[in-house]
Amino acid sequence: MNTCYEVMLDRCRKDGRIVYYDHAIPMPRFIRDVDALSRGLVNLGLKKGDVITVYLPTCPQSVAAFYACSKLGVIASFVHPLTPVDELEKYVAQTQSKAVLFYDALVKDERPLAKINVTLVRSSIADYVTFRKPVYALYAKAVGKRVKGVYTYKQLIKDTAETPITGDEHDVVCYMHSGGTSGSPKIVKISNYAFNETASTIVKMYNPSHDQDNFYLTTLPVFHAYGLCNSVHTGFVAGFNLALIPQYDVNVVKRYFDKYNVTAWAVVPAMITKLLRANALDHKRFGKLDVIWCGGDVLPESMVEQVDGILAKYSKRPARIMRGYGLTETCGVCAVNNYDYYAPNSCGKPIDGCKIRIFGDDGSVLPPNAVGEIALTASGVMSGYLGGGEEWTDDGYLKTGDMGYLDENGFLYVVDRKKRMVKIAAVNVFPAEVEECIGRLPFVSESCVVGKVVGGKQYLKAYVTLREPMDTQTAADRIIKWCGDNLIRYSVPTFVDVLDAMPRTKLAKIDYKELENR
Repeated sequence: MNTCYEVMLDRCRKDGRIVYYDHAIPMPRFIRDVDALSRGLVNLGLKKGDVITVYLPTCPQSVAAFYACSKLGVIASFVHPLTPVDELEKYVAQTQSKAVLFYDALVKDERPLAKINVTLVRSSIADYVTFRKPVYALYAKAVGKRVKGVYTYKQLIKDTAETPITGDEHDVVCYMHSGGTSGSPKIVKISNYAFNETASTIVKMYNPSHDQDNFYLTTLPVFHAYGLCNSVHTGFVAGFNLALIPQYDVNVVKRYFDKYNVTAWAVVPAMITKLLRANALDHKRFGKLDVIWCGGDVLPESMVEQVDGILAKYSKRPARIMRGYGLTETCGVCAVNNYDYYAPNSCGKPIDGCKIRIFGDDGSVLPPNAVGEIALTASGVMSGYLGGGEEWTDDGYLKTGDMGYLDENGFLYVVDRKKRMVKIAAVNVFPAEVEECIGRLPFVSESCVVGKVVGGKQYLKAYVTLREPMDTQTAADRIIKWCGDNLIRYSVPTFVDVLDAMPRTKLAKIDYKELENR
């Protein structure tokens, strides 16, 4: 078994189901639709090595497209479905895509899409959700401005003629759009092999119980490697049912936990933050969980302790939130804590098939507990960037652009992004360290620390949101004093601004670049 399609077919629960908008799609039907979609793509003229842009949210059609492409050796280029059309057009040109799959609920006016001059395929909630299906279909048709010549997903899955598997394990199965390890936008090429190795390793580490009612909650977007590999593909490989949530919503999450036996969940910290803010996590419904995998952004230790306390309060089995570390370039994960090895504040140990080294500025490998640039080699590492530009060491380690260290026991600690590091009086200051310190204040909800140059001198500025109403000057004074008592003087912010809400990137991370530019 070489492709993601074949591994999914072999490992998924055949009597399982995918839940979408509370509508159950039996796995046999989903597999049938994947096979039919592969035939549909062939009928459109796509062949091995061609590219199709998946301009969809987390939905059955985007998941089916991934596996259909894997089967054929076609490359699925995943693009955020809210990306402006002019930017989408640029991605289509860069990847030489032959077709675009889009969602009618998000593309009300198809005329700008039609100008891209590629084959268009319209998907709809009504393709799978039978409850109130006429309402969904009529609404999308009534409010949308449609153009002629657009295929529909339903049309593509009508032909059920058998299509041979032409994909291979070393084929690039998808393109993911990333900031790149150097901070400049890159298109990451990921192979079937990388996805399969990463998913299989996570399943071996977790060793889930094979209860037919177990669900993996998928709230991460499929247009991110962390979501597609660690929520969707890993869920199938582990034999879980999947519950897809296309847009993160606290009330929907609560309902799904009430309604389904959700035992595994992969998140980014912002998702947990929203539950805590709504006082929604402290409830027995979350006692079903075995594990929450958390990565993609800084996870404060104070939040880990709070979540672990809640899980221990309700769970009948050991349950924890497991901090991990990964990149788009490594299918979203390369190190993670686990029940067998765990260290507070760490991102765990490298997963099987991954080796991590810490390099100094002179290219030397640093000893334990010395901070330097994280570099790695892994079975789940990317095939490269489209157009090149990767930074490898002479012995084949990928430079990540992240700063951190390994302790004497092999646990990884991530300090900050290399490009976020600020030099003050020749001292390296890491904003994440300052943010962690500020995060220990009970009245602070979130913080983001950036460098600011004033009068030719470098300073630190902290942006914060508060848990409770407070005079902004009082909050700033308390934050500066707290940092002064707990950090070296170079790491103490000179300026503090209180915000109503943090600016966010498309992946829900705090947009520190936007704050730097303010």
